Amino acid sequence: MGAAVIRFRGELARNYVDGRRLPEETVAVWMRAVAPCIAVSGGPVLDLGAGTGRFSRALAGHFSVRVVAVEPSAEMRAAAAAAAGPDVGVVGGRAEAVPCASRAFQAIWASQVVHHIEDFDRCAAEVRRVLVPGGRLVVRGAFHDAERTTLFHTYFPDLVVLAEERGRALAALTRALEGAGMAAERRDTVVQTSAPTLAAFAGQVALRAHSPLRRLSDDRFAEGLERLRKDAARSPDSGPITSAMDLVVYS
Repeated sequence: MGAAVIRFRGELARNYVDGRRLPEETVAVWMRAVAPCIAVSGGPVLDLGAGTGRFSRALAGHFSVRVVAVEPSAEMRAAAAAAAGPDVGVVGGRAEAVPCASRAFQAIWASQVVHHIEDFDRCAAEVRRVLVPGGRLVVRGAFHDAERTTLFHTYFPDLVVLAEERGRALAALTRALEGAGMAAERRDTVVQTSAPTLAAFAGQVALRAHSPLRRLSDDRFAEGLERLRKDAARSPDSGPITSAMDLVVYS
């Protein structure tokens, strides 16, 4: 495994949109799951670690709210800005340093971000600062043992350890938020479709746009991809490819 800190630039940033593409129905599943936290707030919403803005646009469109997408990678921000609609603003920043006014947001959406946070106490302080009183932080990620049974771990068993790392990261964030006066109010499991078929899944994986795949050596990645491609060639239409993920809400 390589270093834990992954920078979203170069090939990783260029391949992100195609390599991390989700079916429209999957995005809709997440919007329904998060509706109790977002729909009642009326916005605005902060998308923390927004990447290329796929959920920024979905949140703005689904809930008719203003969304501010905060992303540290200049290349990812450029992609987000190019696709952003009039209700999405894109700015540079990170979880430990949010470039927004205090009490500016009714809710914060943080998708696949927790394992990239480097200072949980600073992140918690920023979350508390930019949320209005009673506002919610909504975290999307894979933090449970069920993640070990996904196809990623079938073909790339070295990644099993990342499920444990992400669980520890969530626990660290929870402790930091508790220190800042916030607590987890609910935790749900959401089953999503990642790709319609095994062949489509193999095509996405080949782009190596998931940051955990970047932590594998080139040889170990190539070995897993070859196994996946062989299975996809035998059963290209098998699917859909699903995975279980967590939705954790703090207030």
